[in-house]
Amino acid sequence: MFSNICNSCLLLALLSFSGLEANGGIDSAEEHSAAKKMNVYFISGLGADERVFTKLKLDPRLDVKYIKWVKPLKRETLQHYAARLSKQIDMSQPFQLVGLSFGGVIASEIADVACPQQVTLISSMSTGVPLSRFYQLVIRFFLFSPLSAPTLKSANRLTYSYFGADTPELKKLLKDILHDTDSKFLKWALIRMSGWGRKDRAENLFHIHGTADKLIPIVIVKPDMVIKDGGHLMVYAQADQISKILNDRLTTIHSVE
Repeated sequence: MFSNICNSCLLLALLSFSGLEANGGIDSAEEHSAAKKMNVYFISGLGADERVFTKLKLDPRLDVKYIKWVKPLKRETLQHYAARLSKQIDMSQPFQLVGLSFGGVIASEIADVACPQQVTLISSMSTGVPLSRFYQLVIRFFLFSPLSAPTLKSANRLTYSYFGADTPELKKLLKDILHDTDSKFLKWALIRMSGWGRKDRAENLFHIHGTADKLIPIVIVKPDMVIKDGGHLMVYAQADQISKILNDRLTTIHSVE
């Protein structure tokens, strides 16, 4: 009997030891898996937040984070503003950037100081679009008008058309975003964007653009991938298609050692 008890105790001890080892292995595997996740920082459009990305279904190997807009300083340049936003990025780990609309402009500028593994633009532009001095002056005159803020922030037939908000859900999203956008930030961003003089694409840049984008017409940009009938808010309206492209692109450079 004593022998049986000893054998049972030994068996229990072995099982317990094995269980600890197994749990330790699982924990280590989970930690290792977590450590291998690629940090991907998303930057939304003008004044918007992560709501525009909520329809995306992204690969679990991606650790998705969102860059928060901050109040621009008086007369601050895009380059200086982008450098300030880059402080939200953990540069000790490999990372990628995804920029939507104005967020793509900022992503390109951040890339100059932060060295991401890849920059992906959606409904944006990779270089400055040449505008005449006259057109820039017209934009400035309009934006400094006391009527500009109410006009820009109003959700109406014109804004719905330009943003491609053609469903009740998209119209509500756009209306909420415009309502929550700070007027001063909106004016500052539009002025800086109209005078953006970048001539060269950021390194390792991939640009996705829709053929039906009225806000940034496809004829003035040179995208790497074209989405048929994609409007300016295709990241939300055609989320399944955009998700597939992003997952393919973002996980291709998923090579964190």
